[in-house]
Amino acid sequence: MRLNIPDRYLDLLPWLFATLLVAGIVHIVSVLLMPTVAPNDALARLASYVKSAAPAEGLVMLPQMAPGAETLPFEDPAFAEAVCVYDLAKGPLRVKTSVDGEDFLGLSFHANAGRIYHSMTDRSAIKGKIDIVVGDARQIDALTSADEGDAPPPQEVRLTAPAKRGFILIRSLAKRASDQERARSRLSAISCQRFDLPQG
Repeated sequence: MRLNIPDRYLDLLPWLFATLLVAGIVHIVSVLLMPTVAPNDALARLASYVKSAAPAEGLVMLPQMAPGAETLPFEDPAFAEAVCVYDLAKGPLRVKTSVDGEDFLGLSFHANAGRIYHSMTDRSAIKGKIDIVVGDARQIDALTSADEGDAPPPQEVRLTAPAKRGFILIRSLAKRASDQERARSRLSAISCQRFDLPQG
């Protein structure tokens, strides 16, 4: 019995669905693996820039965004940006600054693959101050034990980082192009320093 054209198409449908299913699985797996296997991720690019700009630890100002010369993708020219690259194997990190309540300040905390594990703005400041301690689980536990029943300072926020290495991206809004210098000076007032755990 001869198959007509519609019957032949029906015979191909299972193969077509199988092909689409395999292609979909390969696509999803490759997208999910990309941050892990990509050699030039956000942390690598920022660490390289920080090393060339300022070998010492601490906050490093990123250059003002220019078309074709962005340090990070999707940068907004309305923001002045700074970064603090950290390695918790050397000790926990403290980020401190005062805010005025008028100028927007945003902080995003990124793990080594670039994913954000915490973010905040100047509206999260307590009594006009931002005081954040970043550490791994052991370091945060050691700080909690050192409190000996006393609560940490009321403005201190403690974050447990999901990985030893990462970076903090800090952005300050310049409402007008003429405010860019003011935004950059606001960022330069932020302290981002490693400190030693209390002995005990």
